[in-house]
Amino acid sequence: MVLGPPGAGKTGVVDYVTGQAERAGVTVLSARGSVAERLFPLGVVAQLLSCLGYSMDEIAAVCESPAKVAAAVHDAVSAVAERTPLIVTVDDVHDIDGESLRCLLYVIHRVAPLGALILLTGSSDLSQQSPLLVAEYMRNPSCSLLRLAPLCASCVEGVLAEHMGSGVSDRTVSLWRRACGGSPLLLHALVKDWAGSGAPVEVDQGAILPPPGGDAVRFAVQYIHGLMSDDALRTARALAVLGESATAERVERLLHHLGMSAGEAARSRSALEAAGLTDGLRYHLEAARDVVLDRTPRDERTRLHRNAALALRESNAELGEVAGHLIHARPAQDPWAVIALREAAAQALHEHDAERAIAFLRAAYDAAADDSQRAVVRAELAQAEWEVDPGAVRWHLTDLLDEHRAGRLSREHSLLLGMYLLWSGRTQEVSALLADLDAVREELPQDARARLDVLRVWFAYFFPTYGARYRHSPLESAHDPGRRIVSVDPQWDGALVLALLLTEGPTDVACGAAEQLLQAQVPHQPLLAPTMAALISLIRASRLERAADWCDRLVVGCSERTTTCRAVLLTASATLESWLGNFTTALARAEQALTLLPPSAWGVAVGLPLSAKVLACVSLGDLEAAAECFRVPVPQSMFQSLPGLHYLQARGRLHLAAGRHQAALGDFYACRDLMAAWKLRVSVFTAWRVYAAEALAGLGDRDEAVRLLEEELAQPDTGSPWLRKQAQMLYDRLGGAGADAGPGMRPPVATEELHTLSRAEHRVARLAQDGLTNREIAEQLGVTPSTVEQHLTRIYRKLGLRGRAELSVALSSASSLDG
Repeated sequence: MVLGPPGAGKTGVVDYVTGQAERAGVTVLSARGSVAERLFPLGVVAQLLSCLGYSMDEIAAVCESPAKVAAAVHDAVSAVAERTPLIVTVDDVHDIDGESLRCLLYVIHRVAPLGALILLTGSSDLSQQSPLLVAEYMRNPSCSLLRLAPLCASCVEGVLAEHMGSGVSDRTVSLWRRACGGSPLLLHALVKDWAGSGAPVEVDQGAILPPPGGDAVRFAVQYIHGLMSDDALRTARALAVLGESATAERVERLLHHLGMSAGEAARSRSALEAAGLTDGLRYHLEAARDVVLDRTPRDERTRLHRNAALALRESNAELGEVAGHLIHARPAQDPWAVIALREAAAQALHEHDAERAIAFLRAAYDAAADDSQRAVVRAELAQAEWEVDPGAVRWHLTDLLDEHRAGRLSREHSLLLGMYLLWSGRTQEVSALLADLDAVREELPQDARARLDVLRVWFAYFFPTYGARYRHSPLESAHDPGRRIVSVDPQWDGALVLALLLTEGPTDVACGAAEQLLQAQVPHQPLLAPTMAALISLIRASRLERAADWCDRLVVGCSERTTTCRAVLLTASATLESWLGNFTTALARAEQALTLLPPSAWGVAVGLPLSAKVLACVSLGDLEAAAECFRVPVPQSMFQSLPGLHYLQARGRLHLAAGRHQAALGDFYACRDLMAAWKLRVSVFTAWRVYAAEALAGLGDRDEAVRLLEEELAQPDTGSPWLRKQAQMLYDRLGGAGADAGPGMRPPVATEELHTLSRAEHRVARLAQDGLTNREIAEQLGVTPSTVEQHLTRIYRKLGLRGRAELSVALSSASSLDG
């Protein structure tokens, strides 16, 4: 008897013996047990009789009398053995039908006097499948037992050498032996996949790596899977579901939940290891694990995941590991499961893994037992989805508002709801929610009152008209807010900075507080709202270079932050870089922000990344890409928010660059009116006077253009050297022909300044003035668009210009003066 697990080479032994026997002139009678024929009486006997030359009719006649068939088979075997040496092989004897087994035992009892060898192969657990054969082995001295062991290193080396040539390294042999688990079936399957993949040979430290597993491996594992016992099958599935989290204790607990004793579990794990699939706890090949999972019925897999979660919970596993199984288990209103999923989601959010948190909370929502619990989970789900895609939160807003009114939301979640509503531009509902919370302000704990004040301040800042009533926040009552930036509660500190800015303007105290807040926040994964409040204070104080430096540090360090946080920080940086004239950087960061969050996710804030991209594109001469930004739908409420100002200015800049002066002037005057209504005195936000003057010059209203430029140049420094230089240049060129230069203003630009341009640069400049795109200029001059862009960059630097719009004015003014 030769015993071994599936794929260990039992059939190979039969084939080897058969081949050797036939070459030596020995007669061989062969039969094979089969699961499919196990219920058909005398199936194996029929195979043996067929090898003896019996016809179908003769076989049927012999098998008609079960009482006489055993003697008939013995007589037939004896007759052959008297004439020639004889070998009888029965492969997979564990699948033999009962009547054939009785006949075989009858022959075995009487085989000793015959010149015959009977070779039987069976599975490792033959003792459970066929006790009669095992009993025969125990009492028959003529029986020998061989157990097939995993392939040794030299055997693996021999197989590999047949396909890879001689000289296979020891490390190659070790890696392949580990991958196949010593199973001949899996080793040959790996070799087939390696030879037939057509992919380059993967080598690591001089060793040829085994493939991850293709069709041949999958078919081999399916074959082994089909031959597993019920216990081995349950164990294989349990290990596949546990995956990398499997430990001896967890596997034992899971199998216990599946009704297996410790002894049964140990035997099953040994059987899987002997088959080459596992090392006892984990699969050697991920492809093998995938096959087992794929062949596990859905209901069974769900049950396994639920029991795996229980086993992990009992072994004090990490919350994320427990929840990872619960999301596949569809727990039906299990209170402990909902708690575990919510706690795991909170931990995932703390680690900035919002996507995992979302998966946990969706499973928790499905398992929630009542409306109150579902309301809490929905609020937590909205908070997690906000970190990945704020646009997804809008689908929850109506339900969250209903749950707020019904009193099912915590104060913290009601305040978060206010932030979502602000982002979406639903100002009336924000006002109503704030009124609800103000009515119970004295009942709120201190931290909730602080969050309420924070929401009021942001409402007042973001929507200057609708939020005007909240400009005088209780935060103002704090004495010397600059000293209160202690980073114990960054949200409160950020609101203090913003409140001070709204009431007193960009004072030195506000800027000092902003710097203090950023210094405390940046090294420690800063929270978004207080960080933006500090940056806004620096921007309003015209400290653009300083704000840009902080933004650079934030952008570089935000790779591990959530999607929304990264997108907002990139947008802030893009806006600052566009104001400072660094258009290539501005464009790259604006596009990255819009890739992280699509326009539909930005709410009213969509005006910020779009305007930053437009300003960069216009200045770099790509008017087509700039125009594409204005085909993106935007919420109407955006035009009553600060992002609307940015959007109007950018749209006016595009109109100006395209020569649509009247449309441009309309947008710049709209910026003027909004700034006046909102009492905004910081022109860097829109720079409307400079560009309105350019539009007026294009329309022929030179006096009004000069007046606006004088107003702009009389303003305190905006912090943008590019903007200041453009205003000065345009003023000099418009006023220098018939007006005295104001105090401190540089002399007019001479026409000779254009002579600093090379001939190629001059041609590019004139074509750009005519409104041709970079691509059109390149086609006309026979160069690449990249070359055109390089020429334009040098032109802007030599003439001190920001982009095409300024180039057009400079060339037109120079031509007029020259004439």
